[in-house]
Amino acid sequence: MKTKCIHNDLIFYLDNELSVEKRTAVEKHIEECADCRSFLAFLQDGMQIIEKEKNPEVTPFFYTRLSARLDEKQVYQTQSQWSRLAQPAFFSLVLLAGIYGGLKLGSNASSPEVNQPATTSIQMLNDFAAEPIESFLLDEL
Repeated sequence: MKTKCIHNDLIFYLDNELSVEKRTAVEKHIEECADCRSFLAFLQDGMQIIEKEKNPEVTPFFYTRLSARLDEKQVYQTQSQWSRLAQPAFFSLVLLAGIYGGLKLGSNASSPEVNQPATTSIQMLNDFAAEPIESFLLDEL
């Protein structure tokens, strides 16, 4: 048999799910091939680790400690009911204060005294808005 075919059948060999003919063929090949023997040993080690992890050992007081922590969490949740209501109210007030402040600042910015110096500095910085770029480039030639 080919090694590749044996590698596909080794998991089934370990789980005793092969037919009698295939099982004897796999055993015969394993006796002859050292690579397949080492791969079988590797698979057996992996399967032992999986079996060990399937059934972990539980400490005797695990359930006692778990139930105590769950009881603590229930008490904590009943005490924090006011904070769950106060937190959204607080953030809503902060949001409304920010909107109100923004509207006040925006209304102050539209007054004529504040608007006049800002437009002169913008005109100085934005000379290209008065003249299209094409005419500027054509004048250079």
